[in-house]
Amino acid sequence: MEFLSMHAASIAKLLDLIVGNVNDRGLLSALPVIDTLIQCFPMEVPPLISSTLQKLIVICLSGGDEYDPSKTAVKASSAAILARILVTNTNYLAQLTAEPSLSLLLQNSGVSIEENVLLGLVDIWLDKVDNVSSIQRKMYGLALSTLLKLGLPKILEKLDLILSVCTSVILGGNEDTSEESSSGENMSSSRSHGEGDIPSKEFRRRQIKISDPIYQLSLEASVRDNLQTCAALYGESFNSAIGSMHPAAFAQLKQALKMA
Repeated sequence: MEFLSMHAASIAKLLDLIVGNVNDRGLLSALPVIDTLIQCFPMEVPPLISSTLQKLIVICLSGGDEYDPSKTAVKASSAAILARILVTNTNYLAQLTAEPSLSLLLQNSGVSIEENVLLGLVDIWLDKVDNVSSIQRKMYGLALSTLLKLGLPKILEKLDLILSVCTSVILGGNEDTSEESSSGENMSSSRSHGEGDIPSKEFRRRQIKISDPIYQLSLEASVRDNLQTCAALYGESFNSAIGSMHPAAFAQLKQALKMA
């Protein structure tokens, strides 16, 4: 928090200068910084960098990445940051996507949104789930699960796709965690020598990674809880949407959620 109170304003200014003014390679260097800031300060940072986040939404909803791997990587990583915010600061992202200034920015960027901006992001999370790392896949899954409880119009039309992605993320597991535990075994010995009790940069980086709320949340529990909320919100419409799922997909969902 001391870091944030000292540097928040200058960081916000710097990020706003970078995003939208550098090429894809530059963006791919900046996006992990934004993600780490939001990971450490999920409630405080998003409102401070709202104009940067609006630009990330524009990046996600703009086309033109079909044949360009670096553009796909930028879009997929930007979408993961927005997914993180939806999971850890839901009301803020809902508010940001409804801002008139965002509509204007999208319009000026030539992006036409026929419906809710959040629904546009759903399509990106569904589409880019195979273009991201294991932890980002979990972010996508948690964001898609979170949407089930928000009462968005037309969300039931995408219910089978949302549940299919969540199922594949749950059953696919999180490969990153095995890497974490094996390389974390000698974490206590990774402190820098000669610095007294000041942890090394690598140690601090690992501490941040391990304390990530996304690691600690259960996607399985999230989907189970949010499906119950969704059923209560939509009643019979929900039942018919679930009923129209492919039997094999429904069987996999039940397996993922450990339902009898």
